[in-house]
Amino acid sequence: MRRWDLFRSGSRWIYADEGFRSDLLRAGLNDLADVSSPDLGTPVTHHRSSWVRIWKTGSSTYYVKTYDYPTWRDRGRGIGRNTLLAPSRPRREQLALNWLQEHGFGGPRVRGVGESRSLGLLRRAVLVTEAWPGETLADLLPRLDPTRRDQLLGCLTDFVLRLHRAGFRDRNLDLRNLLARTQEGGWKIVKLDSPRFRIARSSDEKDRLARDDWRRLERSVEEIGLSLARRTGMPASPTTGSTT
Repeated sequence: MRRWDLFRSGSRWIYADEGFRSDLLRAGLNDLADVSSPDLGTPVTHHRSSWVRIWKTGSSTYYVKTYDYPTWRDRGRGIGRNTLLAPSRPRREQLALNWLQEHGFGGPRVRGVGESRSLGLLRRAVLVTEAWPGETLADLLPRLDPTRRDQLLGCLTDFVLRLHRAGFRDRNLDLRNLLARTQEGGWKIVKLDSPRFRIARSSDEKDRLARDDWRRLERSVEEIGLSLARRTGMPASPTTGSTT
């Protein structure tokens, strides 16, 4: 995105792939307001300033995440962070998901990113991704038997170690933002919702941001009554599966 684009007024798709555009046309959804409507599809979450909907059309299933800034006060609160002179949160989430895809970590593919601005201030922003068949670790871990749960926690540790070795610092590492599914007898884990990510310039995988990631993840695991047995430096075992 060019810097001066942040000052443009109106609604526009920053990115929308051909298949997604075709689905919009067939469904008669003509603008960003249609796609970002809280009435579209089936609700997943709904908060005052954000919501996620599942929209199914034909053979396609999309997750539509919307961030809403309806008042000038709402827009003003994010100046310098995400509503003016900075990419929107969906745009940053797109960059994170693209990086993860390009570096072999997988995850849902981004199908569209849209923004609506007034005098450069963000009014609404939308991220559209394809569905990824999996469950959040926050929902999955409490239901597993002890053996499977330990395998998944071990696989999670290996996954985070690989992220850090690749230079990725998530800064939003919670169980609710990690999805997992069984794959070839093991587990496949992917990361969602990383708008605050950073790519480390140094090769030190234990720098401050990496340590902060571990602390945040450990707190998230403790909240469901478990503990994360960190196995720093240990390769993934065949029993836990590969996350590549």
